Parts: sequence; C-alpha cells; structure tokens
Amino acid sequence: MTLPRRALTVLGCGLFGMGLAVGGFGTYVTKLVARGVAPSVAGFGSTLFLFGQFAIVWPTDVLSRSRSVRLAAAVGLGTGTVGTALGGSLSLPLAHIGRLLLGFGMGATFLASMTYAGMRADDGDVARTQGLLGATFTFGLAIGIAVTPRAVAAVGPVAPALAAAVPVAASTLFAPSLQPVTSRERQWFRAYIDAFWNPSGMGLGLANAASYGLLIVATTWYTEVLSGVPVLPATLVLTGFATATFLGRTYSGWLTEIMTATRAVESGLVFLAGTLGLVAAALWLEIPVLVAVALVFTGAGFGLPFGPLFSLAFTDIDADAGVLLVEMTAVGNVVALGYPWLVGQLLEVTAGYVAGFTMMSLSTVIVTAVWRHTMNHDDR
Repeated sequence: MTLPRRALTVLGCGLFGMGLAVGGFGTYVTKLVARGVAPSVAGFGSTLFLFGQFAIVWPTDVLSRSRSVRLAAAVGLGTGTVGTALGGSLSLPLAHIGRLLLGFGMGATFLASMTYAGMRADDGDVARTQGLLGATFTFGLAIGIAVTPRAVAAVGPVAPALAAAVPVAASTLFAPSLQPVTSRERQWFRAYIDAFWNPSGMGLGLANAASYGLLIVATTWYTEVLSGVPVLPATLVLTGFATATFLGRTYSGWLTEIMTATRAVESGLVFLAGTLGLVAAALWLEIPVLVAVALVFTGAGFGLPFGPLFSLAFTDIDADAGVLLVEMTAVGNVVALGYPWLVGQLLEVTAGYVAGFTMMSLSTVIVTAVWRHTMNHDDR
C-alpha cells in the first residue's frame, strides 16, 4: 500500500507551511542585522531551531508508541503553528522563542510524518514517499526563500509569518483523522542510548547533519550573502537554489532505482561538498556569476541524499526503525546546531563568508569519509 493522497495532503500541508517559515529565516536575519543585532546573535535563532528539533525527537517517538503517530503529528503541528506565527517578530526575544517553538514543532511533525510514511508504504515505495513528504517542506522553503524578502518589504514582517501559519494550523485540525497505523512496541530509554553505539546509525545521523542541518545554515545566511554581491539578481538566485533543493528531494527516492541507497547518499554528499567548496572559491575570487551558479547547485546537493537516507532507517538497517530515526535526527541536529552561530562569528572576524563555506565544505568531506567507513560493508 502506498501512502494515501489524503495523508500526503494533510501532512504535506503542515510541512509546507513550516517550510515557508524556515525559508524566510534569511530575510528576518538580515532585518535583525540591519537593526544593529550582531550577526552571530541574529543567526542564533537557527541554532535554537535545530536544538528544538534535537530535543523533541525522543519524546515524539515515545508519544507515537504510547498513543498514536497521528497524535504526535498533531501536537507537532500545533506547536509549529505558534512558532511559525511568532517568526514575524523583529523583537529579538520573541523571534528566538518563535524559532525554538518552530524547532519543536518541525522536529515532532517531521519524525511523525516519516514514521507514518515508513509504516504505510511498501518497502519499495518508502524512499519515494518519504522523499515526496520531504519535498513538500522544501517546496514551502523554496517559496519562502523567493517570496519572503519582497513580501516583508511590501507588507511588513508580521503578515508573511501569519500567512505561513495558516496551512500548519489547517493540518493540525485534520491530522488526528488520518487512518490509523499499526501500534508499535514501546522501547526502553536504554534502547535509544544504545542506538548511538550503532556505527550505521551514527553514519545516518552525520549524513543527516550535512544534508539537512547545513541546509538550515544555508537558508539562514544565503540572503545576507547575496546582499554583499549586489550585481546578482538575488531573488532569481534564491529561487534557483530553492527549486534545485525541491527537485533534489523530490527525485532523491528514484536514485535507489539506478544505484544502491548507500551509494546514492554518498554521491549526494560528494556533490554537496564540491558545490559548497565552489561557493567558497567563487566568493574568494569575487566572481559573481560563479557565486550564483554554485549557490544554486548546492540546493541539489542538499536534496539528493534525502530519500535514500531515510529509507535506510526503515527498510535496510537491522534495528528498530523508530529508534534509528530518533538517533539520526538527534545526531543530525545536534551536530549542525552550532553552525548558524559559527558562520556569524566567522563573518564578524573575517568580514566575509569564504571561511564559513570552506568550513561547511570540509565538514561534508569528513562526513562523507565517515559514511564510507561505516557503510563500506553495505551493498544495499
């Protein structure tokens, strides 16, 4: 049984709205910086967002087992609605609270949605269905990146945030009515701790840190990066980046039809490391056209590992899928959560983004090496 259209619509609608909010991060960071907030402090909101996702994954899995996956999704969507609505505030405390609540909501909704998809889809369709759900978030992110700067300039910061909260609120209302899935056995807390000693699970988590965690860094800083390259059509470049990310996630699941899932993840990570390095080189050489092209192609790099990565947690690893999903999501977020602040710090120290992009590229290279080491025995 493939994922029903109604479930894809309901869960996808909420993920889309939260994608709109995340896509707007860069615009609000630029506004805060313009109001005199230090770049590292402005970027700290994304660190809080990633921390929220890290902190919520274990309670979400416990709730989905003790009650239902649908309830876990509804709780996440409700929290995400509040966080999304608060995202339009240019008051630093409220903005940071909104980012944290959005992180809680996004983490819970994402985990519940991936779990629901993994339990409803046939083994051969898991990567595609999870890829499509991830793509709905990325579609919202694409529109958020492209539209938020102009929307904020036209109607102010509050209205775009409230508009993004509407589809999340709608999903909150309909999520409990989705068709139930089979209940799962509860796991002791020790099982989640033991999962961190699973080399394959750690590889999944680090790959998630590179492909998703650094995507949040990108959405935090790309608008500000392009503001320093005024000859570039920023809206066009951001739209191209977001579209490439959306297409990468949408078709990531189909990569498993032409290569193994482990090879598909590795190929995506190699591509991502190369494109991030190309951005650093283009900024260092001060070649605007190359900056634009490289930024767009990083979108595909962020998107391509998604479907194969999450399908491995459900269909190919010999362990409880939910426990592994908690581990890879937690590791992915906790590893990445320092990067938005760190890029801001490097910006303050070096007055540029070359060091930040070089650091992200080298980090992805290291993750790729760890992936090959932990999964080199795997022909799945």
